[in-house]
Amino acid sequence: MSRLGKRVRLGKYAIPVLLLATLAIGTVAAVAYVVLTWTVSLTVAANPRVHFWDGAAQNTMDLEMNIFPSIRTIDENNDDWDIKSVLAGDISIRVDTMDISDVEELRIKAYIGGTTLFDETWNAADAAGTFRGPFTTDDDTTYDLWIEVLANSTATDPASIKVELKVESP
Repeated sequence: MSRLGKRVRLGKYAIPVLLLATLAIGTVAAVAYVVLTWTVSLTVAANPRVHFWDGAAQNTMDLEMNIFPSIRTIDENNDDWDIKSVLAGDISIRVDTMDISDVEELRIKAYIGGTTLFDETWNAADAAGTFRGPFTTDDDTTYDLWIEVLANSTATDPASIKVELKVESP
């Protein structure tokens, strides 16, 4: 009789343990199912909401200027390039590449009327890959660009500068 009593006790605990194990396995399976079937939809936009503008939206701006040794060359109100904001947002400006053998300094200014969005200067030594910003643009606004290059005394003509616009909050 004592053996039968022990078996009954084991059976009494087996049901709750079996239910707990089934519940745990079911929970893990449900979580795995949700994780494995989660779908993410992405929208690819051709250009960020703030971009360079030359009649069409551009993510980068290539600029070529004729420079002269020890002379500061200014390209103001360039008809070819502007910064255009579709929606308000924060941006940073980065000089991607610059011929540091010819350029002493690069200054970029974006403005509209008397309001300046940003006015930053890069020295040749710290130009490549250096970010400046963030700057906040207004909705549906086109900013004029002022680009100024100071050539060093050993500069050769022409120098090519590439300026890249990086969007901080697209």
